[in-house]
Amino acid sequence: MSETVHENKGMQADRLAAYSDGVIAIIVTIMVLELHAPTSADPNLLLHLGPTASAYALSFLLVSIYWVNHHHLLHSNRRIGSDVLWFNILWLFCLSLFPFATAYVSGTRGAPIAIAIYACLGTATGLAFFLLGNSISRRNADVAIVSKIAVSRQRKNIAALAFNILAVPLAFVSVPVALLCLAVPAIAYFLPDRRVESHAPPLDRR
Repeated sequence: MSETVHENKGMQADRLAAYSDGVIAIIVTIMVLELHAPTSADPNLLLHLGPTASAYALSFLLVSIYWVNHHHLLHSNRRIGSDVLWFNILWLFCLSLFPFATAYVSGTRGAPIAIAIYACLGTATGLAFFLLGNSISRRNADVAIVSKIAVSRQRKNIAALAFNILAVPLAFVSVPVALLCLAVPAIAYFLPDRRVESHAPPLDRR
């Protein structure tokens, strides 16, 4: 009964988006708090902020890309259920660990173990988003454009997961190559599928 309510009320998708937006805003705020301003006018102190600023910029970009794609995902899929809610929470949980991973990378100045852990988190977050996308697409499979977008999204998600997984062992071989592997999914997802923006979201049905 409760699942039917989730499916039929469009407000539920709006509430899911609002909740996710709030959590993501907190995540970004926590990350920026790690950027401590120097207490002296010595320019050399600014250079020491390089690793911290770089890690923050990378994480901010990744979180922002997820936010944009999450927005597009909910725009093209209006019917949700309890499974979608829980997969969304799992995704947000993984995303909420980015401030910790970012601080670890900056604190160790990009040590291989820190990059490997960062890549593991990227893999977990990507997998959670993959499950979320599959779950919500199944509930809207009767909409033709949603089905077409879901197929291309699945392929892109699998490729992104492969690059994140590959970055874990590569972190102990070459940090720059591992970072390149982490950058590939970000580049691929920077611009979401434009077909999402060209159609109105499907109506909720009883």
